[in-house]
Amino acid sequence: MKHKILAAACALLLTVCPLTGCASSQSESDTITSDQFPYGATIAVNWSRNIPMAYDTRFLEDGLLDKLYDYYHSIETKDGDLLKSSVFPLYDEYLIESVYENKVTEQQIVDETNKAINEYFGYDIDFAYIEIADLVEKDGVSGTRDTLKQLLDDIAEKKGEKKVSEDTQHFYELTVTRHFAKKGSGTRAETPDVLTGEILYAIQYQNEWYVIFS
Repeated sequence: MKHKILAAACALLLTVCPLTGCASSQSESDTITSDQFPYGATIAVNWSRNIPMAYDTRFLEDGLLDKLYDYYHSIETKDGDLLKSSVFPLYDEYLIESVYENKVTEQQIVDETNKAINEYFGYDIDFAYIEIADLVEKDGVSGTRDTLKQLLDDIAEKKGEKKVSEDTQHFYELTVTRHFAKKGSGTRAETPDVLTGEILYAIQYQNEWYVIFS
């Protein structure tokens, strides 16, 4: 809805202030470029992967989209090895060893996640469509994101390693909407069977992208 509101606002702006009129009355410092609009201003759908993804093309690049696809595909196909390869290694190790005390594996995580979604909808699922509805990158906007950043630094320091933040190019908090269809249906579009508000984190560390889930 906010995307539609923003698009309408932009259209209204162009209507009342065409380029041949208002632009000349503004100084160059007042000019607004596309990279100054917040996340969500330029949403597009990428159909190149088996799960279509809608996102703001100014923020998400192919390396991150690949990891997001791997993360969701690992749940869809119950592939524990694929899940492990998509998750930031330091966090995966912390999750398995410290949070789950080595009582849970990546395979069990995808098995149980898949099972829970199947039971919720009453059928075996495929991911039909993924929308990255929101993104936070700035410090101070999300306390959870900032706490997680500090946690990764603390874990690295305890292991005698350099702080993660020193080699991090981007650290995103993503809000994801997931659409589902019956397994094998071939549906690749928005569907009525939807789960909203999933929070994922994405880190670009040493120029490689990884996913972090909680």
